[in-house]
Amino acid sequence: MKLYQTSGGMRFLLLILAATLGILQVAAQDNFGYTEPIDYSKARIVDIGVVVSDMMVYSRTNLETMVTDSVLYESEPEVIWRSENVDIYDSTQVDRAMQPRRKARRNVLEDNGQWQWGNLMDTFFMNFYYYVFRFVYPSVDADGNEIMLSGIAACPTPKGASKVNNIIIGTHITITADGQRPSAQTNNFARDDWGMLMTLAAGPKFILNDLGGSLLITAQVATGAIAVALIMTGWGAFIGAPLLAVNFITNNLVIDQIKKAWGNHDYNNNLVILADYEGYGLTKDRAHPYLYQELTARQCIDATRHGKYLYEHDADLLYLRHDIRSEFRTISVGYSQGGSVAMACHRFVEQNDLVNELHFVGSACGDGPYDPISTLMFYCEKDLEGKGMKMPVVLPLIVKGMLDTNPYMKEHKAEEYFRPEFLETGIMDWIASKNYSTDDIDKKWKKYAKDNPGKLDYSSAKMRDIMNQECYDYFINIYNNNKNTFTSAAGVPMPEHRGVMEDLHLALSSNDMTSGWNPSHPLLLFHSKGDNVVPYVNATRAKNALGSKVNLENAPNGLDHIDSGIDFFRGDDDKLDVGLKRVLSTRLFDYVTELCIKKW
Repeated sequence: MKLYQTSGGMRFLLLILAATLGILQVAAQDNFGYTEPIDYSKARIVDIGVVVSDMMVYSRTNLETMVTDSVLYESEPEVIWRSENVDIYDSTQVDRAMQPRRKARRNVLEDNGQWQWGNLMDTFFMNFYYYVFRFVYPSVDADGNEIMLSGIAACPTPKGASKVNNIIIGTHITITADGQRPSAQTNNFARDDWGMLMTLAAGPKFILNDLGGSLLITAQVATGAIAVALIMTGWGAFIGAPLLAVNFITNNLVIDQIKKAWGNHDYNNNLVILADYEGYGLTKDRAHPYLYQELTARQCIDATRHGKYLYEHDADLLYLRHDIRSEFRTISVGYSQGGSVAMACHRFVEQNDLVNELHFVGSACGDGPYDPISTLMFYCEKDLEGKGMKMPVVLPLIVKGMLDTNPYMKEHKAEEYFRPEFLETGIMDWIASKNYSTDDIDKKWKKYAKDNPGKLDYSSAKMRDIMNQECYDYFINIYNNNKNTFTSAAGVPMPEHRGVMEDLHLALSSNDMTSGWNPSHPLLLFHSKGDNVVPYVNATRAKNALGSKVNLENAPNGLDHIDSGIDFFRGDDDKLDVGLKRVLSTRLFDYVTELCIKKW
């Protein structure tokens, strides 16, 4: 079913006509807005799960000193799914389903170090964080044809909230393996970006007065210090374990108290919706339109609208459902590729008259490639300095994304842009397979160089090692002509005619999020000056070009891309200076709180 008035073939003819008339505009992408009412009947729930973790006390013996003590072990949150034949609303069944996982975790602990781990002691607690549901929904592809996509949503527990406060459009980072998609996950919630986004579905368990909060902080610090001292002196098995349990409980309560002190409870108990993106999950057999911003934004907004509808109406979610408050807000949040997608969602909502329907109030975007040309200019600069790339896989990812879906690139091939010896590694097949993460690809490049003497290890290659001479010269020339101005509002001039390199230039520019609009709602940017993968020039370009609604926060620790991502979601350690283990993501709550200040 075609959803647009202009067919793919007609768009191509129009592009040729534009080139012939010498009126090249960066408009290779169709308008992926809605041309007919949305049909909610095709979306459906695939599975429902509960996110839980354990706090367990083990006895253990040091095999060298034979000293026995007790150890508190808190597991990372993971999902128990209904499809595992578990009644996810029955705590006894959930606990039973967790038992083999506890055994597996202890087996891992036994293999780590000089310790003999005894049986799990009677003292343990199981935390219920929030519920999740997998779903599929209709959207469109690059040609305007209807496709079914997959996603996942997180929501408060039945007892954890009286209402849902907001809708969070979660947008995930760059992935190259299908197993990394949000809807595929069952664990690692504490460290992956989609897991940290999902913590926005959780809410505080207790609200205490200021005196109670002060006492809790004192108790939390004191019990932790005393318990550690007792364990070190060999008394932990008798007294230290109960104190650690108290420390664990007060740790969680203190976080709740800090959340109360922030003064705005609108940041918690949200419905968080994450799309897998086309090319993953249900559409693993299709190419992922990497950095095709308008299309990905449309697909994420479709996920948001269908996910919200399912939460409010599907009978499978009857026992999870809370009313969504009438003054709810919708906020888009993401980092890296997710940062640019979050900004694209922001633009899509504003330009397609969805602000009122979604109660949209803004976005929080971290270290995103908002302007692919500026990003490429940074890579040119580093290459001229003789420096290798920190994540070379981004170049073939970007070009492959353009080749697969961008109208400017439909007639071109990878061989026109990359060195033959680079393509001989198999990189395009690795990306297309969806079997390898970016780390896996780095390892495969290292192995390729080891197995083929004289071949380059492309895991640390320079731009000149990857792009063929014509492509390299083309973009180096653009850099030399614009190196003092490419981060300004004007950016880099567009080519005046079509050609092999010019088409790549136009395709990249058609996905520039820093031109063609001025946000009318707050756009919070977080970016690290030390980011060598998605460079800081993206943030300065956006700040210079997008107007007064943009607020740019320089990442305080100046970390490189991956570590800065943790900073984006959790915040630096100065945020909580009472020795607390950060169980919940804190900087995320800051973003939502700041955007919720706007009254709807």
